[in-house]
Order: sequence, then C-alpha cells, then structure tokens
Amino acid sequence: MYIYFDCIPCFARQSVEAAVMATKDPTLREKIIRAALKKASEIPLNKTPAHMGMEIHRIIRNLIGEVDPYRTIKSVYNKKALALYPEMKNLVTHASDRIETAVRIAIAGNVIDFGISPTNNEIELNKIIDETMRKPIAVNDLEELRESLENEERILYIADNAGEIVFDRVFIEEIPRFSERVTFAVKGQAVLNDATLKDAEETDMTGIVRVIDNGSDAPGTILETCSKRFRNEFSQADLVISKGQGNYETLSDCGEKCCFLLKAKCPVIAGHFGIEVGDLIIKIAK
Repeated sequence: MYIYFDCIPCFARQSVEAAVMATKDPTLREKIIRAALKKASEIPLNKTPAHMGMEIHRIIRNLIGEVDPYRTIKSVYNKKALALYPEMKNLVTHASDRIETAVRIAIAGNVIDFGISPTNNEIELNKIIDETMRKPIAVNDLEELRESLENEERILYIADNAGEIVFDRVFIEEIPRFSERVTFAVKGQAVLNDATLKDAEETDMTGIVRVIDNGSDAPGTILETCSKRFRNEFSQADLVISKGQGNYETLSDCGEKCCFLLKAKCPVIAGHFGIEVGDLIIKIAK
C-alpha cells in the first residue's frame, strides 16, 4: 500500500512529536523536524507510509544517538493493559464464541497507536474494549481465520504496538497448542510505540511463546529491511497473523497465508477498504 497525499500531515505530526519526546534541546528538535520534513518532501510516493516513519527515527538516531523517544509511554500502556488482562480473560471465558471474542479483544488493542493518535490523547482502554465487543466487523474473514487456526501448524504472529501485545496475548492463548505453534515477532529497534523485545519482556510474552525480533527499524514489516532469520520464519510460516495498520500497509500483497487484524484508524485505510473510520477488520489476503 503506497503513500497517499493524506498521509503527509501525519508524517509532519510524527516528526514534531518524536523530536519533542527525543530531546529537550530546542536546537536539536528543530534540526530533527527540518530534516524529517525535507525527507517527507523527497520520499517517493510509491513507498509505503512505514518507510517515512523509519526515516524519521533514523534521523533522530543520526542526530542524537540510540534513543527510544516513546519508551516511557510504552511502559505506561504495558502496565495499563496488564491491569486489564484478568478482565479480558474473563470476557473470553464466559463468551459463547471464545475465538471471536479473543480476536475482537486483539483488534481492540490496536487503538494504542501513537503513529496515528497524538501522544497527549488519553486512551480509554475499558471503553474501547466495550465498544469493540458490540461493533459489527466491517471486513469479516473470521471463519477463514478460524479454519486456518485449526489446520495450519506454524503460525507467525507479527506484533504492532506496546500495550497492544497484552491484548494479542489473550487471543494467542485461545489458539490450540499455542506455545508450540506460535512465534511472536516484535521490532528489532525502537520506532514510534511499536513493541520491541523489552515490551515483550515487560508483559511476559516471552514467558508464554517463542519471541523473536525482526531485525528492522521500520514501523511495519518491510521485508527487505528485516533480518534473514525473520525472513526465514516468514517464508516457513503456514499462517501469518499481522496486527495493525503499519503491518497491513507493508504486507498487503504478501499472499494468501496472511491474515490482517486491525481497526481502520484513518480515512486513508477506511477508504482503501470502503468502510468507515473506526471499523473492525479481519482480512485474509487473497
């Protein structure tokens, strides 16, 4: 999925937010923002939006070194999600359809995305869970996903954001023999509020499934930037479950073994699917 004109204001906001969070030095902030806006003016529109997010954070690392501007807010939402974990598990336990409920919970977690939402927005997770339980699924390949979960042996689950991965855990624990079948992939380097190994450790994902990083610093899954190890895992998987908008933007042409779980959080994605902003998506690649 390529860059739309409507993506450009989002790049500008991300640049400003990341600069402000990365350093208190106003001169460095200005350098980051100017360099990022220059890159946004030059990036080919046949790239994905994730390519631009990757460039913003490379600019930050080049100017001020290895930093994780979103580290504090990621840890905050890891803790908030963990506090809700018993309640989410209880919803699944008492559901008439455990898989559908667990998938809905996983999609609910996709709202924790500061690539789309400003970081000063307080996300009301309880309210989001309740809304997602009741909302119709606008793009609904749930039955195909259910069949794949029963029949496909090797599952690669590509994570999106910190905090969100606790919601993913609720779904993963409903997959039969999940500890044997599921490999959970996080980002190789800090970018936006995407989950890294540190987030997997903070939320104890490393205690329930095998966790790997993808070796990349892109906010999505740009395969050519990923490690050979990750690309091997991807090619050998029977089913790839891809969470979130950035992963959809970068993997939408990956083939029939991919299932995308996300909310349509911006008009570009909503228009792409012909649905409304806020709608739920379970999409098997065709």
